[in-house]
Amino acid sequence: MLRIGEFSALSQISIYMLRHYDEIGLLTPENIDRFTGYRYYSETQLPIANKIRALKSMGLSLPLIKEILTNYSEDYELKTYLETQAVYQKEKIDLMQRQLTLIESTIRHLESPSPISSYSVALKEFPQHNAICYRQIITTPDQEGVLWVKLAEETKNLCLHYTSPQWNIAIFHDGQFIEENLDVEVQKSVVGIYPDTGLAKCKTVEAFTAATLTFKGHYMNLPIANEAIARWITDNHYKISGPRFNIYHISPKTENSFDDMITEVCFPIQSE
Repeated sequence: MLRIGEFSALSQISIYMLRHYDEIGLLTPENIDRFTGYRYYSETQLPIANKIRALKSMGLSLPLIKEILTNYSEDYELKTYLETQAVYQKEKIDLMQRQLTLIESTIRHLESPSPISSYSVALKEFPQHNAICYRQIITTPDQEGVLWVKLAEETKNLCLHYTSPQWNIAIFHDGQFIEENLDVEVQKSVVGIYPDTGLAKCKTVEAFTAATLTFKGHYMNLPIANEAIARWITDNHYKISGPRFNIYHISPKTENSFDDMITEVCFPIQSE
């Protein structure tokens, strides 16, 4: 029999940790002197102690190690279990790598000051929803307001019920940044399905992921925001998977000052 100090030296596990392992039922002494309270271990427990150290070095928690020692006595069972853990650890590494890439790209962007802070780019999940839409070619970007007027006129008799929060979205279908003859679709998110009016259409938009950047200020900053978010997408190894769109959270409809506008620039994306 080995006293706890001797077992500690042979197993290279501190006395403190051996006492802790005993408390949680991970590695209990083979015998405890009922008069002195001394803990005694046997040489046959050294392989168990070694296995605990090996599993701990893999980053596994003590409760998980206890579960393994209790339930996976055969090597093939342990192999299957560790294969699952390997997949989980790889997913954590991939996540940490993506987070590191985000930090590094943000540092680079902060070194080049801009009216729009690209560090505020965020990934958002847009759920499936219904939308009432109106799409048309406009000569210049400043004519977008005409589309919103047309949409309101076309749907005024439909008694629309809007979602809460409501999304007022302008989608740019051209696939590139152009300043003339833009193919633009304006949408309002609604509850339920409504009949088409001929010019206005009701449709279901499937769920998707988008990189978004929300900024306050004049619409003249939109090109800067578009450039910032497009650069962010490239730097973080995503690719654009659909037409870009804007969500107008605060617009001239409710505010008179362009400096108070709140606009969210969005690009549907997917991993490369």
